Amino acid sequence: MGKKRLALAASAVALTSIVLGACSNDRASGDITLDVWAIGWEAEQLVNEGYIKAFEDENPGVKVNLQAIPWDNIYDNLLTAVASGSGPDVVQLGTSYMADFSSTGALMPLNDYVEEYPNLDPSHFFEGAVDSIMYNDDMMAVPWYVETRVLYYRTDLLAEVGYPEGPETWEELYDAATRLYDRGDGLYALTLPENDDTLPYIFAWQNGVEFETDDKGVDFSDPAFIESVDYYTRFFKEDLAPLGLGLDPMQSFVDGIQPMFFEPPFRYQQLIDNYPDFEEWDTKVMPTKENNDSVIGGSNMAVFEWTEHPDEAVAFLSYLTDRDTQIDYFKDVKVLPPRVDAWDDPALQEDKRFYRYFDQLEHSRAQPQVLNWNRINDEWKRSEQRITRAGYSVEEEIADFRSRIEPMIVTEED
Repeated sequence: MGKKRLALAASAVALTSIVLGACSNDRASGDITLDVWAIGWEAEQLVNEGYIKAFEDENPGVKVNLQAIPWDNIYDNLLTAVASGSGPDVVQLGTSYMADFSSTGALMPLNDYVEEYPNLDPSHFFEGAVDSIMYNDDMMAVPWYVETRVLYYRTDLLAEVGYPEGPETWEELYDAATRLYDRGDGLYALTLPENDDTLPYIFAWQNGVEFETDDKGVDFSDPAFIESVDYYTRFFKEDLAPLGLGLDPMQSFVDGIQPMFFEPPFRYQQLIDNYPDFEEWDTKVMPTKENNDSVIGGSNMAVFEWTEHPDEAVAFLSYLTDRDTQIDYFKDVKVLPPRVDAWDDPALQEDKRFYRYFDQLEHSRAQPQVLNWNRINDEWKRSEQRITRAGYSVEEEIADFRSRIEPMIVTEED
């Protein structure tokens, strides 16, 4: 990260230093250690790019012990921590985990800290990101980074089938797909991943479906859900999005085999890094039915209720969500800032194809914040396989899906 990070602007840490000044006796002895569980490669960059050292330099006597945990392990580690009532001070949580762990009482509500730590103010963040941190009107975390899906398309090939600016609506997406498929054998329309745990819900939202009920249950009975699943799975059934061919989505996109896909921002960076001379592509916000909503994913940072250092833990969250820190972290790591004002920086605006993520984030939603959502998701992925691969009808499989998840649905009254 270099000298620029070690000389962070005073605005990034002034409030942290003032608030933590009251802890000077503890700090002088170097007794305060914040244990942090973070996830994956992005977590490692907090160390590698100097962010942990910068925070420690600005807060003498506070040391951050960061453990980077693989995504495959974090959920079970969190369950163990909650069951034992012990674990780190600060923890990174996937957005789909929030309801499960907020409901246990193991996370410390942050509402009372916003006045002292204004970086935590929900008004700084995209609305969808805020939805992912709230539980029973309490702020249980802060957004750290976000992602969403947009449409990538081959400008040259879409122009050849009548859509030079890409498809705008569901109808146009399907029409463009059939025209692309008609180019000939071995050529398809788009990449759709199997067992996807976001795209089916995206299409359902776009069709006006609301899953969450007022009592925090979840309801899949809306006929519009059946309609949206039928639309989504049609691409598989008609071979417009091939199943089981093992095609690399990036290479097949560049080769024109699958000229469209819906992807988060790491695909943008892959195209820029691996195919620097390839320019025949663009991005577009999601196609519209009732709306053009996409999903907001990413990660949040929370504080465990049992921390002995709540002020220091919250100060660390404040540092991570400071505008300057968020911009620097984007430059170093290329993940999307959840702070809306960070997107004013030229680094995020220099390529309109990338900045389209900002447009989509303004129309993106958190996955339903209901208990057992990950288990419900697993059952839905099973149903999707049965529809696309085993020929089950959409109506029958959704009915079976609803019966399977009924024991998992927990409401406030329960």
